[in-house]
Formats: sequence, structure tokens, C-alpha cells
Amino acid sequence: MTADDGTAAAGGHRQSDAQRDMRTRSATCIGDHDDAPWHGGTALRILASPYRETAEGNPIQALLYDAMEKAGARVSSFSRRRLLRESWDVWHLHWPLEYVVHGTDASSVMRRLATFALALKAARFRKTRIFWTVHNIRPHEQEHPQLERLFWRIFLPCLDGIICMSEAGKRELLRAHPQTQSVPTFTIPHGHYRGAYPDTVNKEEARAALGIPERRFVALFIGQIRPYKGVVELIRCFADARLADAELLVAGMAEEGMAQALMEAAAAAPNVRLALAFIPRDELQIYLRAADLVILPFTEILNSASALLALSFDRPILVPAQGALPELHQIVGPEWMRLYHGPLSSKIVRDAVEWAASCSTSRGLRAPLDCLGWDAIGRLTLKAFAAVAR
Repeated sequence: MTADDGTAAAGGHRQSDAQRDMRTRSATCIGDHDDAPWHGGTALRILASPYRETAEGNPIQALLYDAMEKAGARVSSFSRRRLLRESWDVWHLHWPLEYVVHGTDASSVMRRLATFALALKAARFRKTRIFWTVHNIRPHEQEHPQLERLFWRIFLPCLDGIICMSEAGKRELLRAHPQTQSVPTFTIPHGHYRGAYPDTVNKEEARAALGIPERRFVALFIGQIRPYKGVVELIRCFADARLADAELLVAGMAEEGMAQALMEAAAAAPNVRLALAFIPRDELQIYLRAADLVILPFTEILNSASALLALSFDRPILVPAQGALPELHQIVGPEWMRLYHGPLSSKIVRDAVEWAASCSTSRGLRAPLDCLGWDAIGRLTLKAFAAVAR
């Protein structure tokens, strides 16, 4: 875990020597097993936004807070009632912009923004430190750009600490919001998903369930399908690659307009199969275990849970060299992860298929993800909280 120099944001909290030592310490290996931090002799008390509410779609918060609670912290789901009536050391926010500035009705967004601003003021009055984990710098689809700008003017001055999931994320944060240079900022990576989803079928069983021949090469896109994920272009590139005995399987939920574009692209591609529906968590394993390669052709990305999900199921991946993905490549190595620069092309797809097939005999049985374990990530997050809260 690393952090930038600087003083805390609005509220004028000067950094203690312990905080400066914490933030200048380099801990590139996250297998850090020091005793969990305490604040004032008691376990840290954390309000989480969200806590476990999103676990069905993405269990990242459940995995993180399980690790924190295992280390002795007290974690509860955020509510204004809890914030006002109980004592808390940290209010930890994920995706605050998406929760506050989301929806087609601008008047309802304004009401949420006003309520959020009051909660921030209440937290600062009660000396609850406000931490933001940066999953995205900006939303993938902007609905209310003016209200987003207002959100940042309200939110950023209230921050006491920031967690970025990569050095690239930290650089992007400073480019987008230079004022955060004065906020203690810690780099703690996204953890893996190994063991977080059912994983009981093998490749043969998965292919039998999907009706896929044993020897066919299968490339997979999996996840919610949105415009920035580049799936329509992936279908076109895969068709143009003219690969023998290979198919592309696109699995995930798409909105009506997106689904229509996918079906039109796939209509001219006989080697593309669409499964455009929500995939229950216990069925994810069927698609991932059936695949020889997972392709995630994002047009813009900072952090990718989908990449870590595929690697957690020991599937090699093809991804753009954007955001945190080059740093993940350094962790898992070129046997498991292939990066490309610029827009996706049929040649990139064809070369990736050849790479995935040729590496299959030399690649280890399990992707090397042990250094992204949640116990270590939870403890490092608690240390970041304690460095600012004490």
C-alpha cells in the first residue's frame, strides 16, 4: 500500500507523524500480516456504503468487509439514522456518484444530492472520517453532467482519505481532480473472486450443458453488456477473423437497444452465439469453465471486476492496455493475460486465439492470484483508515 503526501481535505486535519510514516511506507507485496489496527484502544467502527447490498451482482464489498470483520473491525450498512445516533470512525463510500447522480428525473437527483450533502456535513460534525474507494473516476454513461460537476464540488472537499486500486487509478484521479492531491491517498488493489462463486463443474460438464463440442475453441464475453464494453465490435472482429472450428459466446444481460444491435451484428456471424439474459451466480461457472479464452474489449476502463472474475476461474484473458490492467498483467504474467493497444481488430482477435491455444500446455493450472487475497486487502484497508482516523 502506498500513499501520497499532503494534508487532509476540508476540516483542516493536520497529518500526524504516524500518518506521514504510514503514507510514505512502500508495501508492494500485500501479504502484510501485522496485527490489525485499532483506534483509541477499540476496534475501528465503519459505516459502509454499500455494505452487502450488492453481493448478488458483485460480492466485492462482502469479501472486503468479511476480511475486515475477521480482523476485528465493526462494520455496518450506512444509514443516516446510524450516522446521527451512533459513533463511527469511518464512513467508507463506493460509487457515490453513481448512487447520488443516477436517474432520468433531474429533480429526484437534486433531492438525493441535497440529502447527501447534509449527510457529509453531519459526518464531519461528528468527526467521522470520510473515505472513498475509487472504482471509477467518472460514470460510463453521463446522464446529468451539470449535476455531476455539482456533486464533485460538494463531495471532494469533505474527503479525509482516498483508496485507489492501482497506480494508474491514482494518476487518473489527480488528472481529473487535482484538488485531491492534498488528501491522503492509499493504493490497495482489487482482490480476486476465487471461492466467491460456486465452482463445481469441469470443462467437459460445462460444455455438455451448453451443447458445445469438446474440441471447439470457445472465446467468451461475460457480464452486463453496456456500450463502453465494445461487444458489438467484438462480434464483428471475431466474424472477420474467420477462425476455423471456433466460436464466440456472448453471455449477459443487455438493455433493449443494446440487445438489438448485438443481434444485428450476430446475424451475419454464424460462429457467434448470444445468451442475452441475466446469468445467476451459480451458473457463471458453466460459461467460464466452458471457455478457452475470455475477451473483454472495453473501449474505456479503469478497474475490471470481469477480468479478475475470469482469472479467478483460471481462464486466460484478452484485454486493452488501459487503467489498472497493465498492473494486473505484471502480477499474473503473459501466460494468463494478453494486452492490446488501440482499437480491437480481427488480427488482434486471431492472434489472441492462437496465443491462448498455444499456451494451454505450458500455462499453470491456476492463475497466480494469491497476492490478491482479501485477508491482506482487508487489513491494509483498516491500516489506511487507522492512519487517518487516529
